[in-house]
Amino acid sequence: MASRKGKGLAAASQVWFFLNETMASSSFTQKVLSLQEVKTYSMSLKTCLDLSGGVGNVKDYAFYIHSESMASAVRMLSDESIIATYNLYCPKDSVVTIIVRRASDPSPNTSCTPSHNNSLASRKSASKSRGVIAPELFIHPRVRHASGSIDMTTLEKIDDEENMVSIAVDDQVMTFTADYLLGWIESQLLDLKHPTRITVCSIAPDGSQQSVLLSASIWQRHLLRGSGKEPFTRIWEAFTIAEAQREEILSDITSRDDSFHKNCHDFIYDLRNYGNNKSSRSRLESNGHQFYIGEPYFRTAIRDKLLQLPTFRGNLETSLKSLEAKRADSTICASHDLSPIFEAALGVS
Repeated sequence: MASRKGKGLAAASQVWFFLNETMASSSFTQKVLSLQEVKTYSMSLKTCLDLSGGVGNVKDYAFYIHSESMASAVRMLSDESIIATYNLYCPKDSVVTIIVRRASDPSPNTSCTPSHNNSLASRKSASKSRGVIAPELFIHPRVRHASGSIDMTTLEKIDDEENMVSIAVDDQVMTFTADYLLGWIESQLLDLKHPTRITVCSIAPDGSQQSVLLSASIWQRHLLRGSGKEPFTRIWEAFTIAEAQREEILSDITSRDDSFHKNCHDFIYDLRNYGNNKSSRSRLESNGHQFYIGEPYFRTAIRDKLLQLPTFRGNLETSLKSLEAKRADSTICASHDLSPIFEAALGVS
């Protein structure tokens, strides 16, 4: 696959299926390609449509990607999201399936088409002949809402089913309003939190507080599927694309500067120890930058590139300016405020 950003693929024996199916017919069309064959294409939603045997306009279809590492198929809304989602989940998997359905059809996570059994048998046969096994996409039952749950924003009982999102963890079901969940996720992403490391809280019918980590599995099983998935899908895609672009920029800098990785760790160490280590504080303050990014850790040219690292809504520089606005009436702490932001942006833990 010829990436728009130039990022290559892994798993040399990987097999790709491009499946076109519909709820209105028992027939399907499907193309199977090796990884090497996929690499010859400049991948886009239109390419996926063509390879699947579909006809017409991209806007009339919905596109999903699935592999064995994924709990559910993830919808792709743009050309860029194909490679970004692939890089997040699929590089080490043996089979990748692109599913193309009519935009009006339900998601493959919730409904099987009349052609499901035949197309699955076809994929299993084709993959077996290539020494791999095509995974099956299981239909997960819809989670029933927890009756009597309390809205974390208004502290009132949640009655609007159209605005409910429920998450099941083991035997426990937590119900939120979509508005609260979306608002909380966006606020955390603006602070450069990873979407799979966000914890949300709910109030159970008995008044006790519950919490759940939005793991990759939770996103795939509960947020990126169902009738209310669209706003969560757009958030997930925006983050995934920014993450892929950020990693590519960091990889390029690392390939040109052998000391970059060490310098990142030194920078984070000094930020964490600003308040209790005079040497750390001296090094940070020596460059005169408002947020301490620059020499002796990064040359000016590298610093300028880092400030433009893509984030969920903008870049690293806009995230720092947002922090400045939040702390307008107080002091920005190098350890508690700046260090988490730079750790997330630089990929240093």
